[in-house]
Amino acid sequence: MTGSVDCTVSYCSRVFLIYRPSLPGNALFLAAFAVLIPLTLGLGIKYNSSIFSTTVATALALEVVGYIGRVLLYNNPTDRTDFILFLIGTIIGPTLICGAVFRVLPRIIAVYGEEFRSWRSVWYQYLFHAFTTVSTVLQLAGGLYSTIQDTPGELTSVEIDTGIHLLVAGLVIQLLALVIFVGHATLFTIAVRTRQHALDAKFAGIYNSWSFKAFLSAFSFATLLLILRTAYRVIVIAEGYESSIAQSDVLFLVLDGAMVLLATLSLLVFFPGRILRNSLAQTPIRTVSRTPLRPIQPAPYELPSARNSPTYNHMSVQTVPMNYSPRKSQQPSPLPQRNMVDSEALW
Repeated sequence: MTGSVDCTVSYCSRVFLIYRPSLPGNALFLAAFAVLIPLTLGLGIKYNSSIFSTTVATALALEVVGYIGRVLLYNNPTDRTDFILFLIGTIIGPTLICGAVFRVLPRIIAVYGEEFRSWRSVWYQYLFHAFTTVSTVLQLAGGLYSTIQDTPGELTSVEIDTGIHLLVAGLVIQLLALVIFVGHATLFTIAVRTRQHALDAKFAGIYNSWSFKAFLSAFSFATLLLILRTAYRVIVIAEGYESSIAQSDVLFLVLDGAMVLLATLSLLVFFPGRILRNSLAQTPIRTVSRTPLRPIQPAPYELPSARNSPTYNHMSVQTVPMNYSPRKSQQPSPLPQRNMVDSEALW
């Protein structure tokens, strides 16, 4: 595959940039994302949040790759390899950050109580994992299909449009996942505010703390920024690479680079592993035991004595006097007393 192509503006505008990206602006974002990578990994090691930190660090590394492509495009805006680096890096990176955000909400719910959730935890995990996976695959396939060919002449308008459609579909799925995520979080918030009497006082020190409330605000702010960024990229890609909004360097740096950077900083300043570390030990997510259940052995049942039976008639039992009486001696001897358990009257 050739890196740089000689082409007319009419062809290059369908695939590549027709302007020189700002070198200082893109270099600034490149350096910022690069500095955050070791910081993210360090926080993950310190607060035992390896999955979250690794996901965010991978996203930041992809952002670095994307901005390396933009810096290189400053020298040659029609270089295909640099354009692919820019496109794939700046599209897949924020998708992984969204996936990391989706993993935090179940831990927040665990602080307040599972009875406040609107979905089962298993459904939540499967749904958002599927959203993230499908979105990533479609965006990667669309980005590559719309840009990679052996020679410039082989890249037709139909292929470009097909790749763009795949790319838009992936971004729309990501935006839909974010909207559903916000809706789920909103339902949870309403349930907590309307049923505060049901909150567990054992965790009052966590959800009433200033740090936890600040974390919730930062988490909401980061989610809002990711929604704005995703909506912007949907519009950009849907209008095509040659559209005026797609060819604007200022809009990209503000609505994409700044949104992702601020969202990441919000998540790192109020790192979930640091804020929720006390709740993680006290509110572990319950899992179903794989140990087979043993059959319950019934306890042996003892029949109650007749005297303790509710049908026992105290008036029917009379004490026979021990004194001898000639008149009473001529009377027939009483019948032997029957046990109430053996009596048909009990059944």
